[in-house]
Amino acid sequence: MKIGYIRNSRITQENSVEVQNKLINDFCENNRIKLDKIIIDEGISGSGEKTKMRDGYNSIIEMIHNQEIDTLVVISISRWGRNLGEIYKSVQLMETKGVKFLSIKENIDTSTPYGRFTINLLSSLYEMELELIKDRVKDTLKVKKENGKVYSPTPFGFDRVEDDLVENKKEKRLLNKMYKLKNGGLSYGKISDYLKRNRHRTKSGGKWTPNNVYSIMKNHMKDQKITPVLVWFIEEKMDKYSTTNHSVNGEKLRRKSKLKIEKFYE
Repeated sequence: MKIGYIRNSRITQENSVEVQNKLINDFCENNRIKLDKIIIDEGISGSGEKTKMRDGYNSIIEMIHNQEIDTLVVISISRWGRNLGEIYKSVQLMETKGVKFLSIKENIDTSTPYGRFTINLLSSLYEMELELIKDRVKDTLKVKKENGKVYSPTPFGFDRVEDDLVENKKEKRLLNKMYKLKNGGLSYGKISDYLKRNRHRTKSGGKWTPNNVYSIMKNHMKDQKITPVLVWFIEEKMDKYSTTNHSVNGEKLRRKSKLKIEKFYE
């Protein structure tokens, strides 16, 4: 099936449905392409967030997946889409499904060497855009962090007021209590038991576990090579061993082992 696609953002746009329709039909007639139908998205932006609202576009993508199309004709790439990533991915999909993509104004035919070169160029531009986005995000997070602004989920011990962090005194007191318990020799498992027993809740209102206790406190660890599960496992095993009939040897093992792992979490 050979399909033409038309899109305009505004009814009064220069590239109206009538203009695009004539350009596509003239092109197909000159190149002996017999269209089966033309699909239209009228009054809809081609930007990424609007894609779900483009019924015509989505129906064509579905037909491509079902291998119902062999040729797609548009007057320009900008009519097919405005988001570089979506354009590249859709054209790549067409290539894998054996669909010829024709863009009249750019003179693109993906069945020709020039057309394939253009798609490779599109791929490179897409990769470059992704890298630029990553760099912009890193720079933004760095500036926010340096200026004390919120750059991640609100940490325990603070509340978010717009882009600023304000100390939550109640959570800070609880956090100090957790450190006191840790310095007193309690494991993460025992600390979570204490918090649950006293009906304390996490930032999201959930129950405390050894893992999220560790996560809250891990910023104060000197070395994060050891996982929360492993720390908890070691501590719990030492607790059990030291309370068996081998209590003397168990206590020696506890002191010796604790020295080895203490550097990881205190």
